[in-house]
Amino acid sequence: MMPTFKSGLTIGMLVAALAMTGGCGDNDNSGNNNDNGGGARPTRTATPVAGKTSTPVAATATPTPVATSTPSGTTTVNVGFDVTSSAGVQGFDLRVAYPTAKGSFTGSGEDVACTTTAGGSFIKNDNDSSGTLTLIVANASNLTLPITISCTFDESSTLTPSDLTVTVREVTQNGAPGDVSVLTVTTSVS
Repeated sequence: MMPTFKSGLTIGMLVAALAMTGGCGDNDNSGNNNDNGGGARPTRTATPVAGKTSTPVAATATPTPVATSTPSGTTTVNVGFDVTSSAGVQGFDLRVAYPTAKGSFTGSGEDVACTTTAGGSFIKNDNDSSGTLTLIVANASNLTLPITISCTFDESSTLTPSDLTVTVREVTQNGAPGDVSVLTVTTSVS
C-alpha cells in the first residue's frame, strides 16, 4: 500500500483551484483599493529619442509553442488518459509509471507535453529518471467528466497501453478526501 498525504493534497488541490478562479489585486476585502499602497497607479511613459520613431508592436493572444527536440532514433506517439467517475469529484491525483527503457514523455518536469479538456487547475510533472508522470486536475466545483488528458511520448521502442501503470492516488469529493475507486482511467497509445 502506498502512503498518501490526503489532507495536504486535497487542501492543496482545492487551494490551487480556488486561486485559478479568484481575481487579482485588492483581495483584503476592506474596500480601500490598496493594491499598491492606496495611491494612484504609476504610469510608465516612453521618452522619445531624437531622430527615432517608434512602431507599435501588435500583441498576440496565443503564445508560440516552444519546440522540443525528439532524440534521434525515437518516434513520437500520442498517449491518452480518459478519466471517468461514478460519482462527483472536485479533483484527482494520478501517478503514471512507464518503462524508461521504452522512452519518456516529451519534455520533462512541469514542461512535459500534456494537455487536458478539463476546466480548473491542471498540474503535470514528469520525472524522466524514475519513469513517473504526475497528473493532477482540480476545480472548486465538481469536474465535468469525462476528461481526456493527452500527452506525447518519445519512444525508443514500441509503447503499449499495458506498459503504463496508472495509480489513482487521491480523489477529492465534497471538499475532503474521497473514494479513489469511483475514478476509472483508460489509457491509449496511437
